[in-house]
Amino acid sequence: MSIVISSCIDKHIGEPLGVKNNSDARIYYWFAYWKTENYTKYHYPDTILPEKKPVYLNSVASHNTAGYGEDDPDWEKIYSELSDGKFSIYFFNNQINTQEEWNVVRQSYNLYRKDVSYQELVKNNYCINYP
Repeated sequence: MSIVISSCIDKHIGEPLGVKNNSDARIYYWFAYWKTENYTKYHYPDTILPEKKPVYLNSVASHNTAGYGEDDPDWEKIYSELSDGKFSIYFFNNQINTQEEWNVVRQSYNLYRKDVSYQELVKNNYCINYP
């Protein structure tokens, strides 16, 4: 009998992104993923939402944490591409199912947005807290 042990070495410093919901209700969130075209357009200071509703909004149950993204993101590279060095995440109280609902949110800006620096992300162990 032989046992093979192997491990992968992280290429980049840091961890995958986590989103922690400290509220008493489920929250929904969206951010421009760093592997998509023009992702920097939706991060601080350009705090606009895309015209077309994202295919999927992520969610986190009350008092829980959800992970997101790849196992080994290059946070230094991601942040270096953000013009003001802030990563923006948009939180919604309700699931948005239709383009019409998305249009209302875009016009009313009835949401909570958080802009996080690289130093804040590292300090919070690569987790963004809501609220």
